[in-house]
Amino acid sequence: MNINHFAYFIEAVRENSITKAAESLFISQSTISKAIKSLEQAYNTELIDRKARKFKLTSAGEIFYNSAVKIVSNYQSETEVLATLLHSHRGKLTLGIPPVTITVIHSLLHQYSQMYPEINLRVMEIGAQTAFSLAQSGAVDIGIIIEPFDNPEFNKVPIMESEAVCVVSPHHHLANYDTISFSQLKNERFLVLDKSFMLYYRIIDCCKEAGFIPHVGLESAQWDLLVEAVSDGESITILPKPIIQKFCSKKVKMLHLCNPSFPWIPLAAYHKEKFLSTPMKLFLDLIQNAKFHI
Repeated sequence: MNINHFAYFIEAVRENSITKAAESLFISQSTISKAIKSLEQAYNTELIDRKARKFKLTSAGEIFYNSAVKIVSNYQSETEVLATLLHSHRGKLTLGIPPVTITVIHSLLHQYSQMYPEINLRVMEIGAQTAFSLAQSGAVDIGIIIEPFDNPEFNKVPIMESEAVCVVSPHHHLANYDTISFSQLKNERFLVLDKSFMLYYRIIDCCKEAGFIPHVGLESAQWDLLVEAVSDGESITILPKPIIQKFCSKKVKMLHLCNPSFPWIPLAAYHKEKFLSTPMKLFLDLIQNAKFHI
C-alpha cells in the first residue's frame, strides 16, 4: 500500500467508475482494482459495494473517501514544502580548511556568505590532513586539501592553481637565486608546517625524490611563525606562494622550486556517499566559477 493507492481510489470515486478512472490516469483497470483491494485488506473493511449493479461505495467507503482526500492533499502539500526546503538557499555548511589556505581564499568565503546570508557557514581551521580525516568521518561537509590527492571514495574540485616556494631571508646565501632545485637544499635547516598539514608530507617526498631526508629544525601549525623565524635567521621554509605574496613579500625572498617542481593546488574534497545538500552545491558552483589562478 502506498499513496498512489489512495489516489487511485479517489479517482475511481470521482469518476464513479473504475474503467473511467483507469482511462483518466492512463493505467489498467486491474491496477486500480488491486490498489482498492490492498486498501480494503489494510483497513480490514469493504470500500465498494460489489453487489450493486453500478459503482457504489459502502458506508465505510464514504468515510474512507473523505479521509483519503485529506491524506493525499496533505501528502502533496508536505512534499512541496519538503522540496522547497531541500532546494532553498538555507541550511548549514561546515568546511575544514587549513589556516594557510583560508588566508588565500578568504574572499571566496566572504562572497559565499554575502550571496547566501541564510546559510550558516561554519569554518574549522585545521590542517589538510585533519580536514581529510574529518571529511571521511562526516564531521565536515567538505575538506580543503591539496594535490596530489587520489582517493576513489572522494570527489574533488580544484579551487586554484599556484605553487609552493622556498622562502629565505634577504640575507640568506641562497637569496641570489630566483629558482632553486631541491638538491641544493640538502644541507639547509627546514622550518615546516606540522604533520596535520599535507604540505609537510609533500615536502618530505620532494626531498627524498632529490636524494636526501631534510633536517627539520621546527614544526609549527602557524605559517606566520615560520616566516618570522626564517626572516631572522639562516633557516628556510616552503609555503604557498599566494600567502607570501600577500603578506610577506617585503621581508623575505621567494625562490621557485624545481627538480621536482612543487605545484600548490588546493581542492574541495567530499565523500562520494555524502548527500550533496544545496549549501554544498552552491559552494562547489562558486568554486568552479571563481577560476582562481595565482
